[in-house]
Amino acid sequence: MGMTVVVVVKKVKKPEMDNIRSKVMLTDETIQERLNKVLERMKDNELSSLIIYADKEHGSSFEYLVGFIPRFEEALLVLNQDGSATLILGNENISKAPHARIKAFGRKCALFSLPNQPMGELDDLAAVLQETDIDTSSQVGLVGWKLIPGMTRQFDIPQFIVSALETVAGKDKLVNTTALLIGPENGARVTINANEAAHYEYGAALASDAVLDAMNSLTVGVSELEVGNRLNRDGQYNNVVTICAFGDRFIKGNLYPTDNRLEKGDKVALTVSYKGGLSSRSGYAVTNEEELAGVDEGYLEEVVMPYFEAYHYWLTNLKIGVRGGDFYDAFNTFYPQDTYGWHLCPGHLTADEEWLSSPFYKGSEAVVQSGMLFQVDFIPSQTGHNGVSAESTVLLADDELKQAIRADYPDMWKRIESRRAYLRDELGIQLPEDVLPMAGTLAYYRPYMLNDEYALTIEN
Repeated sequence: MGMTVVVVVKKVKKPEMDNIRSKVMLTDETIQERLNKVLERMKDNELSSLIIYADKEHGSSFEYLVGFIPRFEEALLVLNQDGSATLILGNENISKAPHARIKAFGRKCALFSLPNQPMGELDDLAAVLQETDIDTSSQVGLVGWKLIPGMTRQFDIPQFIVSALETVAGKDKLVNTTALLIGPENGARVTINANEAAHYEYGAALASDAVLDAMNSLTVGVSELEVGNRLNRDGQYNNVVTICAFGDRFIKGNLYPTDNRLEKGDKVALTVSYKGGLSSRSGYAVTNEEELAGVDEGYLEEVVMPYFEAYHYWLTNLKIGVRGGDFYDAFNTFYPQDTYGWHLCPGHLTADEEWLSSPFYKGSEAVVQSGMLFQVDFIPSQTGHNGVSAESTVLLADDELKQAIRADYPDMWKRIESRRAYLRDELGIQLPEDVLPMAGTLAYYRPYMLNDEYALTIEN
């Protein structure tokens, strides 16, 4: 259970904005390592070929090897056990084939293009697949983006693609192997190396800086549009919808910032995410405890403080080697679902997409491994109260991975150390050595969102 802690609202220094404003690209060595991880798992699972689906929202397993997503089209990566590969791309992405990170032959399929674009002889996917080098000597794995428990013959990719593949490979050969990429037990993508960690830290820190900047800009009369501009940064791709909302949300189904202006006592929700991590904050536009009690009586004591205790528990009990189901049960004992109303997994893996998969669910046999990049993410829902959130990103790293980061990315290591010192000296949180903060605002929560002097802290 860990030691008893007390949550105290204290005056603290604000964390530093520490995104490096410069992207770390994935090296050729990393791409080769990724390819090897996938090919090894294909061999272990007796797959003669693997077919990875992509579209804009579900392109990350494709991007893992190819380096790009097909933007507004669909695409397939066909990978054979011998390493030979074909990219099947639409009209507007076929020109990208030479830019792929792995060596792959490009083949055009106009059917993957936008509605009413020229089709010609390339509108028959089965015909395109017939001319594609697909090794059907053994099973053919299909990779989508969902993990469907116990369903080896169901697929979460468009039926017209499944149907064409059945025609070419034979229905009995096709098997759902999405878990080979993203399964929390042994998916190729669920652990990362030092280069990948540096690559993803850029996005995690960018989201963190953006949310800190947005919080610092909260003043009565500011509009959601103005604060939204602080959240979307550097022209980078958002992998979830950016949230900047004051007061009641979803009016007329709207998800996006409007010219609605902040009033004292409003609910506030801020969220932004980039490749590598999401940051969020939610609470109230107030300046002190009295004002907070005036808009949501008992909110601080009944919602915010237990949430922060659970946040501290999560950070200080996450360990390499722990079984996901055991962590889930222990967390649920400490912060009971029945009382606090959280209903999703208590935390999950993150990568190019915000939610990759999670080892934390009832009965999970997945073991927490070094190289797992985690989103601290559990959301209480308590009757009569607003919610609260302070999502952020951490990396689990053993001595070998820590040494690789120190050696290859010394500036990143300094940022990690200074974040750790901030957590210890300002917030009273002693992170375990294997938990590396990937963002400067990890665990930084202002209970009075119009007052930047105070934050929640831990007293042991």
